[in-house]
Amino acid sequence: MIARLLAAALLASAAASPPAALHLDPFYTQYRNAAGIPVVSSARTQPEALDTAAAIVTDMLSHRPDLAREMVRQGYRVAVMAPEETTLDLPEQADWKKPAPDDARLTRCERKHYDERIGRYTDRQYWDARARGMGGLLTSAATENLLAGANDRYHGQNIFVHEFSHDIFRASYTADLPLYTRIHAAYAAAMKAGRWQGEYASTTAEEYWAVGTQFWFNSAPVARFDGRTVLSDADLSAYDPPLAAVLRQVYGDRHHLAADRFWQHPDRVPPGPLPRFTAEVC
Repeated sequence: MIARLLAAALLASAAASPPAALHLDPFYTQYRNAAGIPVVSSARTQPEALDTAAAIVTDMLSHRPDLAREMVRQGYRVAVMAPEETTLDLPEQADWKKPAPDDARLTRCERKHYDERIGRYTDRQYWDARARGMGGLLTSAATENLLAGANDRYHGQNIFVHEFSHDIFRASYTADLPLYTRIHAAYAAAMKAGRWQGEYASTTAEEYWAVGTQFWFNSAPVARFDGRTVLSDADLSAYDPPLAAVLRQVYGDRHHLAADRFWQHPDRVPPGPLPRFTAEVC
């Protein structure tokens, strides 16, 4: 199934190099078209990684062509990094600065240990260590994660599914404001009820949505809350029904992205006994 989907994605991409109309930096030499969203990379990236990213984008948007159109209108695109490339090697991100101590995106542990985890590093040192995949108008992905290869810091989960879901969330603000509002309401209800306590999903409504998307597609690492396990889409629906309801509005009842190498992967669960809580202790 994966091979057929990747072959279809490749055949659907008539151009092997980025169209001049995109006005991209010469760094980018490879191109795929995913539901109108450009997927690009340098010459160093394996073509199979572009095909995989394009297939995932197309699959995630298949239930909501209106959101796909909005993302095309806003100019979203995807860049796939080669294993030897880093976040700040992408031309659009070369001048990125590390977050300030009051950045709302920081987790509770990053705030608590800011000097140790962020402050003492240069911008490049921080970003090279922090991320191999970011959401935004330019959403990045890493070859080794897309292909479940060696030296993948996210092994056991597809981080691109997480990052691209951020873009869907942001597009909903202009394409489907009631949906955007319902996501925020679900997040508020979850926080009030004490769900996702200490987990990354509790950071913001947007991270709540992105983590939920990973569980919806059975591509997230296991989460535990006082002995309760969330690993599958069924676990998610039982644990947080309001989140499952808004996810269903975007993705339908599908729970498998065919090009995702980490779908129901056994390494989503670490070896040995599971702790009562998987949230980071800081």
